[in-house]
Amino acid sequence: MNKIKNLIANLLHSTAIKNGIWMYLLQFFNAVVPMLTLPYLTRVLGAEVYGVFTIALNLIMYLQVVVEYGFNLSATRKAALRGREGLDQTFTAVLCARVILLILSGGFIIIYGVLHTDNANAARALGILFLCLIGSCVQVNWIFQGLQEMRYISLVNITARVISTVCVFLFVKTPDNLLLYCLLYSISPLLSGVIGVILACRRYELKLMKISWREIIEELKDGFYVFTTELSAKVFGAIGVTFMGVMVDWSLMDSADVGIFGSIQKLATVLQLAWLPISQVLYPISGRRMKDGFLAGKNFVYRVRRIVLPLFAGAALFIALISKWLVPFLFGFEYGARSYWAPPLLLWLVLAINNGFLGAHILLAGGYDLEYSKCFQIGVAITVLSNLILIYFFHGTGAAIAPALSEAALGILLYRQVNKISKLSAEDV
Repeated sequence: MNKIKNLIANLLHSTAIKNGIWMYLLQFFNAVVPMLTLPYLTRVLGAEVYGVFTIALNLIMYLQVVVEYGFNLSATRKAALRGREGLDQTFTAVLCARVILLILSGGFIIIYGVLHTDNANAARALGILFLCLIGSCVQVNWIFQGLQEMRYISLVNITARVISTVCVFLFVKTPDNLLLYCLLYSISPLLSGVIGVILACRRYELKLMKISWREIIEELKDGFYVFTTELSAKVFGAIGVTFMGVMVDWSLMDSADVGIFGSIQKLATVLQLAWLPISQVLYPISGRRMKDGFLAGKNFVYRVRRIVLPLFAGAALFIALISKWLVPFLFGFEYGARSYWAPPLLLWLVLAINNGFLGAHILLAGGYDLEYSKCFQIGVAITVLSNLILIYFFHGTGAAIAPALSEAALGILLYRQVNKISKLSAEDV
């Protein structure tokens, strides 16, 4: 009995467990809040208007990857290994690099607006959602994550999300409120970014330093492979909406189909939000385990995967089995006719989690950024090609099937790379 008590006490005092609890609290809000607001929004805005929002948000998410530029992992790794040492320099260089990327993203949005004068509503929605990118530019979650004080990430993001959600229910009432909803949606990342950087500056006494272009370029180089990988990951999850949006522009598809697809995809996204805190807590631990050798680190990640992956696979299977009734119940009758899109999207999620273990927690945590990036580049080519073909011929159904096929192909590439490095590591022992 005393051993059990001591074990529980040790777990409660474990930094990893505490961080996991805080991150799960955040992801609970990130998972539950959309499931409260989305059924309301799909009915109030309607599938067609919600489709316009989905297309605009999809483009913003691409640009968000550009602005964040992989610093959430590359800078996190520096903070985890160095601690407070050199944090001011890294903070300044990362912020300067992100401001440059933010300006470039703003230029893209201006060009998009000029080219889409015939669809002014979509262009305006994209312009308002630019506020999300400002929030991404100043966010310093990488500091809190690297120093393993994730309660700050949770508290800041939960506060911002609650404010945004309350405003949505109070003020969004008709399809004409699309632009207002875009503004309210942007409040959460903008507030969390601003509050987070103020909190980090006060807690760690961060100061902007005079740095050279060389230091900024060094940070961009350090984050490059992570950036290309995250951009590739974004392509895996979002290229379907992108191609569907293009077909709406070409009048080959109705924006209502995009809205329905974006809603049903949220079923997989909710499970993905449950996976993210595990991934975020595990990543710095995996990096430290890799110091003991690649094989030791890989075996540790595999042990965690044997516990975690079956849980998500079981949850995905359950949701897939009840999706015929769940989709119309959550989103409305007009969405229920496409409920068969849910199972392949849920399969994609399970394969993506498995690939997260192989890619981020083995290859990337082990310092094999280049190998990790190469796998994703090939995977992106497969993803783009499969989505293009399947969406062109099968529209939304093709968009639902293509991600799982692409993720399966990526899994094969990652397995081969991990096994190759394992063999080389075994020969060096």
